[in-house]
Amino acid sequence: MGVLVAVVMILYVVLFAFGFISYVFNSVGLYEIAKREDEKPYILAWIPCINKYLLGRIAFKSDSHALILTFLSLGTTFFSLFILFMYGELYAILALLLISFTLSIITTIYSYIARYKIYSRYSKSTILMTIFDVISCGILGPIFLFAIRNNEENK
Repeated sequence: MGVLVAVVMILYVVLFAFGFISYVFNSVGLYEIAKREDEKPYILAWIPCINKYLLGRIAFKSDSHALILTFLSLGTTFFSLFILFMYGELYAILALLLISFTLSIITTIYSYIARYKIYSRYSKSTILMTIFDVISCGILGPIFLFAIRNNEENK
C-alpha cells in the first residue's frame, strides 16, 4: 500500500510540475505578444482564466470574443468547483457535470480557433502547429505561443 501511495504522490508532483511549466510558457508567450500588439493590460496574461480575455483580444481583435472566451472559461471553472460542494443530489451533480463538460468543450474549441489566428499571424507553419496542438489536446499550445512570441508579424 505504501508503494501505491508513493507512486500516486510522484504522479501528482509530476503533473503539477508539468502544469506549472505549461502555465509559465503560456503566460510568457501571451504577455510578450500582448506587449508587441499593445493590448493592455499585459498583466492579464498571468491571471488564470482571465488570461483567456487577453487571448481573445489578441486573436480576434474584439472585446466581445474576448469576453465570451473569458466567461466560458470562468463558467467551466465555477461549475467544476461547485460540483465539489454538492452532496447527495445525484441528478444535480450529473446536470452540473454535463454543463461543465459542455462549457469545457466549447472553451477548448474557441481556444484552438484563437490560437490558430495567432499562429497564422506569427508563423508560417499555421496548419502544422494547429494540427499538433489539437492532436496533443492543447498540451503544445503554450509551447507554441512561447516559441512564436518574438516572431515578426506576417503581412
